[in-house]
Parts: sequence; C-alpha cells; structure tokens
Amino acid sequence: MWVEKLYPKAPYDVDRLFQRMSMDPLQYVNGHNQQFKVPLINNNEKAVYTIQSTGNREYPCFEIYGEDVSNRKQAITKISQMFDFHMDIEGITSTLTKTDIRSLMNDYLGMPIICDPDAYCALLKNIVHQQLNMKFAYTLTYRFVTSYGTEKDGVWFYPDPEVVSRLTVQELRDLQFSKRKAEYVIGIAEMIVSGALDLENLNKLTTKEVYDELLPIRGVGPWTIECVLLFGLGRKDILPAGDVGIQNAIMKWFQLSTKPTKEEVAMYREKWSPYSSYVSMYLWESLSG
Repeated sequence: MWVEKLYPKAPYDVDRLFQRMSMDPLQYVNGHNQQFKVPLINNNEKAVYTIQSTGNREYPCFEIYGEDVSNRKQAITKISQMFDFHMDIEGITSTLTKTDIRSLMNDYLGMPIICDPDAYCALLKNIVHQQLNMKFAYTLTYRFVTSYGTEKDGVWFYPDPEVVSRLTVQELRDLQFSKRKAEYVIGIAEMIVSGALDLENLNKLTTKEVYDELLPIRGVGPWTIECVLLFGLGRKDILPAGDVGIQNAIMKWFQLSTKPTKEEVAMYREKWSPYSSYVSMYLWESLSG
C-alpha cells in the first residue's frame, strides 16, 4: 500500500466537504473518523482509494491510501481534481471581493466543488435527478447503482455502459424510473457502447463544444449539461441558469420580488466569471442555512 499526503491551500472547508458527501447514500463516508473512500477506474481497472482528513479548515491535510502502484500518479491527479484540492483561493477572493456577492463569499470561502468520478457517472446521475426532489433523487440513484453496479471494498461503482445498454425499460421502471427517463439512460449507454458518444473526450472540449456534443442527445438539456460541466468535468465558471435552487437563492440573496429568468442568471454569471461555479456552491449552501 502507498500513502500520499496532499495539502490544499487554506481555507479549505473540510466540514462542508463531509456534510455534502454525507447527503448521498452512495458515498462511503465516515464523518466520525474524517475518512471517505473513492471508486475510480484507471486503465480499465476498478480501484478503491481511502482518503483521510488529518487537518482542518485553516490547516488542511489529506492522506490518500491506495494499492495499485502503477496507477498512483493518475489516481492522485484525479482525486485532487474531484475534491478541488488545488482550489484557487487567491483568484476566487480577488475576483469576488469586487462584486455584489462579496459577503456571501466570505461566509462560504473554502467550500470545495465535489465532482463525480467521471463524466459518465455525472451524466447518468443527473439524468436520474432531473425534476426530482433531492431526497428521492439520491434514493433512485442508489437503487440503480446497487442493482446493476459493482461493489468493491464497500464502495459502489456505477454500472458499466455495456450492462446498462442491455437493460429493459421495465427493469428500470421496477425501480421507479419514469418510462422516458429509463429510455434516456439506456439510450445513452447504447451510444457509448456503439462508439457514437465518447465521454472521456469531453475533458478536451471547450464549454461550448461540450454543449454542442451533448445537447442533441435525447433526454439531455442545458441543466443536465451544466451539471456535467460542473460536477463531471470540474469547470470553474458554471452557474446553472435553469436550476430552481440557484434562482431561489439569487432571489433570496438580492431580495428580488420574483425569481430571475435564465437570461438574468446568465448576466449574473458574467459578473462572477471566471469563478461562478463557486458562487453556485455558495448559493446552494445558503438555502440550507
């Protein structure tokens, strides 16, 4: 077993990291021991990594434990990206301090963007989450992954595209998927298996190119793409214009009489660029306290 220590720049809000991860029943999280596990696929091999927090918000430190020596560097790079260990605190602060969101930033500075293991997981997860309340969305995703995915060391991997492509609509309906949502998930898996969709290539594309690539897919709209950009690819300048939570949070924060339109949200994003993804996280968090 190998161990690697990483030291994100302070502040890094360890408590909010664990709070947000604990919302998802698929996550292997031990808040008492400040430890969690991550499922990654490196070079077609499934591996589980343990991450231990040994610091705090002002002195953050994480120890990564792994078994597969050959994929060590790749795993460290991916985990660092997933949990925002290279957060640009100076850039966020200098940019947002000059805006009308300054006090909100002060409340939540150091809150990381937590990503899914890859774009495939993010896309399927957000297809499942479409138009559902958060609690049932997580429940439905949990049913889907634990029914057809792979478990290793207590951690669940999303079902491979080959497995999903062979499912029937009725099998997913039995989990309480809607008919259309079942068709969307199976259809995406079929595209991946056939080679018509290469999600690994999305990392090489601009934000506009990702939209152009994903928007023609049945069941994929702007909100889903924005979630993939934010939580699958870790893009730092995404403010989901059609997200009801974002709209409600902006209305609350700026004491507006009505929710902002998608066009108005886009105008806010321009003011907070290139760090609007962090504002998205702050706004969502502000709704819960």
